[in-house]
Amino acid sequence: MNDDIKPDSEDARISTGVGLTDSELASADWVRAAIELHEGALLRYAQHFVRDLESARDVVQDTFLQLCRQTNDEIRPRVAQWLFTVCRNRAIDVCRKERRMKLAPEDQLVDELAQNSKASELQPSAAMEREEAATGLMSQISKLPDRQQEILRLKFNAGLSYKEIAEVTGLTSSNVGFILHTAIAKLRQRLVPAG
Repeated sequence: MNDDIKPDSEDARISTGVGLTDSELASADWVRAAIELHEGALLRYAQHFVRDLESARDVVQDTFLQLCRQTNDEIRPRVAQWLFTVCRNRAIDVCRKERRMKLAPEDQLVDELAQNSKASELQPSAAMEREEAATGLMSQISKLPDRQQEILRLKFNAGLSYKEIAEVTGLTSSNVGFILHTAIAKLRQRLVPAG
């Protein structure tokens, strides 16, 4: 490390690592790893609530700032559900403040699905079919109740377990399972032709 560098603030000290103890460096590394692992999913989740990307970024930034204030030992075993809970609560606070708790536009969700499916690796006709299927799926998901949409997102976009979703939403694990089953059954009924 360069001894000539003298940070002007606590933020500079943390970002450069100058003057940090081994324990503080380990904590900073742990937070960086959490950011790399969960930032994208949290951003999509927050955008579901607050609707615009900049507000979602602010929510996720606030979430990670709160993580920095926590002790590593308390949070590490359940970091994903802790992050999603804090993100959800912060997004709801922002929506209440702005009086506009609405879902993300359908076009953004279709674009997200197309990116996640790596449609560019498919042949043009297969990519188009996938995008049409994604559009149909998102159309049907947008018709589900908000609670079902949220649980679908937490399960399939964020990859959380029933227990983790229960902690994020304040529901029981069995209630999460019931809501998820009901949502999938409705989607299957609407998307798969009878017969």
